[in-house]
Amino acid sequence: METLIRAEKIIKKFNHHETVLKGVDLSIYRNSFNVIIGSSGSGKTTLLNIMAGLLRPTSGKVFYQDLEVTSLNDSQLSKFKKHEISSVFQNYLLLPNLTVAENIRIGISQSNKALPFKDITEMLGIDDILHKFPSQLSGGQQQRTSIARAIIKNPKILFCDEATGALDEENSLRVLKLLHLIKKQYGITIIFVTHNLKIADTAERIITMKDGFIHNDRWNENPLRADEIRWGISC
Repeated sequence: METLIRAEKIIKKFNHHETVLKGVDLSIYRNSFNVIIGSSGSGKTTLLNIMAGLLRPTSGKVFYQDLEVTSLNDSQLSKFKKHEISSVFQNYLLLPNLTVAENIRIGISQSNKALPFKDITEMLGIDDILHKFPSQLSGGQQQRTSIARAIIKNPKILFCDEATGALDEENSLRVLKLLHLIKKQYGITIIFVTHNLKIADTAERIITMKDGFIHNDRWNENPLRADEIRWGISC
């Protein structure tokens, strides 16, 4: 398997004394669906943010293929994030004064070959709300719009931080199903951080974090389909 992004000996301290990550090594492979689970404070979101270039480590390195991401200056890092990766968060971060269509189109990177707009909006079930503003949408519609904005530029990696955390069960399952479809359809590697064990059951790879370390890392031989999982159990 081809390594797409890897973290080497990542240490992250806050306030010079709180060590959240304690020397983490992690390689993520191309065209894979990975879930990082762990309780609050385990370091999972901090690791995700460092690998996504949203946070710099105290020490250690992140490589995207042969590019050392952690050595980039702010301008270079911004360009890398614009062209190579995307993120989806629990908070949708849509611009309230733009329509759904306009929010999606601002995600297009001019140097990348964008995915077909109509194909994406139809896949995500939002082609009939393109004229609406975020305040007119349900939570599920807003999250699907944010996913469309993230993937329209055809990123190599999609980082998801509790992307279903603000949604009810029905919309959570729908978003999860769509993320798996996106991975299959477009070959986008997905790294999904969550505390929900049921989401992990659908992943090809399950990485468990505890106290700033990777506690367990295993391949899931029989991942469930999103519509097979039952909500309500978390770690």
